[in-house]
Amino acid sequence: MGARETSAHDSAYDTHTSATRTDGDRSARRARISRDDAFHVLQDSRRRAVIRFLLAEGTDTPTPLSTLAAFVAAVKHDDSESTAVGEIGERVRVALHHSHLPMLADHGLVTYDHATRTVEPKPLLAALEPFLDDGLGAESDLTVDPDRVDGRDVGDAR
Repeated sequence: MGARETSAHDSAYDTHTSATRTDGDRSARRARISRDDAFHVLQDSRRRAVIRFLLAEGTDTPTPLSTLAAFVAAVKHDDSESTAVGEIGERVRVALHHSHLPMLADHGLVTYDHATRTVEPKPLLAALEPFLDDGLGAESDLTVDPDRVDGRDVGDAR
């Protein structure tokens, strides 16, 4: 049997569709995500924060949306901002509920229960871990050590 494809809608703001493929053999079914779809998912810092949190938790028990929103708000916004903490948390919660968590669910990375507002990681989520090896709250710029570039200046475009 060949691979089966199912269409998934990415978000309310993006008309791009992707395919989550599973192997046709029922005894060896494996969920897959294309590299393009993985990079699209990882494009947003809020989704990266959710993925980091779920991978760090390492549990299959449902995580409340409120817990994820509080974590993402803490990572995304430092305490020096003048906006009220509750307002930031509410905006993050709404964005997660309406956009980011449904997108992660559409790609087969999590199960998001709209009724109970809980999130459960799926095994496929671990496929994104190598792209997030920089720690739980990491969102720094990527850098290159000049000594690791074969004798070239980092800015040299030979």
